[in-house]
Amino acid sequence: HILENGNISLSGRIRFPGDISVRGSACLLPTGQQNPSFTGFCGGGKVVPWVDNKFYVGVGLPRRMLPNGMLDPSFIALHNSPYFQGGGGGGSDFHVFPDGRVLLSGSSHTLSDTARGFVGNYDLIWFSNEGYLDTTRTHRNGNGAVYRFAELPDGKFICNGTGSTFEGVPVDRIFRVHADGAPDTTFNTGVFIGSANAYLPLPDGRVYVGGNFQTTQAPGDTLRLARFMPDGSLDATFDIPQFDDGVLAWPFGAGVSHIHPWSDGRLIVTGLFQFVNGEPRRGICMIDSTGLVLDTFNDHGVGVFLHQNIPYATVSSIAMDTANNFLYLCGAYVGYDDGNTNDPLQRFVTRLHLGDITTGVQTVKDQSTKYLTAHPNPADTWVALNHHVPGNSAALQFVVRDMAGRVVQTLTAGGEQGQTLWDIRGKVAGVYAVELVRGGRTLEVLRVVIKP
Repeated sequence: HILENGNISLSGRIRFPGDISVRGSACLLPTGQQNPSFTGFCGGGKVVPWVDNKFYVGVGLPRRMLPNGMLDPSFIALHNSPYFQGGGGGGSDFHVFPDGRVLLSGSSHTLSDTARGFVGNYDLIWFSNEGYLDTTRTHRNGNGAVYRFAELPDGKFICNGTGSTFEGVPVDRIFRVHADGAPDTTFNTGVFIGSANAYLPLPDGRVYVGGNFQTTQAPGDTLRLARFMPDGSLDATFDIPQFDDGVLAWPFGAGVSHIHPWSDGRLIVTGLFQFVNGEPRRGICMIDSTGLVLDTFNDHGVGVFLHQNIPYATVSSIAMDTANNFLYLCGAYVGYDDGNTNDPLQRFVTRLHLGDITTGVQTVKDQSTKYLTAHPNPADTWVALNHHVPGNSAALQFVVRDMAGRVVQTLTAGGEQGQTLWDIRGKVAGVYAVELVRGGRTLEVLRVVIKP
């Protein structure tokens, strides 16, 4: 996660020189050096930014952290709740709602709420923004674990599990539930084995799923990246790419870990792989909306090291700093080769220049020229986005991203000059990057701060 001041928040298994034990979280300065003022050791798993630079982090049971790495005392450790005891957390996932409430997945989480009848093991459990069991919600369970899940644009959730039923209803290994956690019987993927590590929902109800899984819709094939229709069927207009782990020889084969949206429907896809459709792509590639593997990152990527005597190299996730034209990669690898430079001492986190990604965001203007202004900034209700691009005849757009690089809104800007009012009421407080885009090319990026 990229912080407003340019620092980088990390989560995983981290050790700096001099550490006597492994950290779960850490913070880097924009130079890549350790931020010594960040003191926290809790973490592991994903990082979810929240308001006032607080963030949620953790494997199994998330904790809420202050910007300095200390625990937020206003959010209790979930297992301290008198009605809840956390179970196996190895595959657990969590979702943070805008108001700080948490939805937790996993396996063998034990509830003891005798007053409301929630007694036994549950797989989807709601908590308040203080960490207590949410007694206003209906907790859900099945005959197996629920692991990685993600919210869809309509408030539903797509889930990956190990069971065959959920709330007594037959489900596939990748299934969908309504916003209240009840199973959605209109979504059927036919996935019968494997795991989903990454999701990218689309506004029209389709969703990309990355991981390593098999479905009855493509018998005999192991899919690492697929696009499902709103009813769960495979999207026939997407030619499923073939990922190969090559020299890695990992027991479970290649897998996709992260899917990041790019311009014009393209994707940056990362994971554990060495080839895509037979072309060398070491842990990172770019794919268009039809499934075509593009030339970007050709024969680039991360270097291999031995993990328990097995060759290993993976890019777990990426984060985009559009305000400063950087793309960050993180994972487990030794060195990143960009075709010109390969520093074997660089590992875990790499920063790339967006301008060097030829099909990505590029700066195309004289830096002394201002194409875009915003007023007021910071703001809490409306922001006036003013643009002036002399001689422009093509339509312009504003693409709004959060600080994780995710597209949260797209606005039409019009022609050569004008003003667009952006309604920010109901938006989560924080820093957003507003890109002025023409023909898939970013002309300027402006930071806009939304006040609480």
